[in-house]
Amino acid sequence: MERDIRLNWDLLVKEAIKRRKERKISQRRLAVIAEVSQPTVSRFEQQKKDIQLSSAVKILDVLGLIKK
Repeated sequence: MERDIRLNWDLLVKEAIKRRKERKISQRRLAVIAEVSQPTVSRFEQQKKDIQLSSAVKILDVLGLIKK
C-alpha cells in the first residue's frame, strides 16, 4: 500500500529552531546530543539541501518533533 506523505519542511525547521531556543540549547550542544556535527545543525536550520535525512531525523528526534 502506497502512502502519500507530505511535510511542510519550512514549518518543521522553524519549529525545530523555536524549540531549540526555548530550551536554551546551543547549536553545538544540540549537535552533541543528536550525534551530528555543529555545521550539520547549522545547515539544517538554514534549510540547506546537502544534509542527510538521517541527520535531520536525529535533530528532530532530540527536539521531540518526530520519533525514530
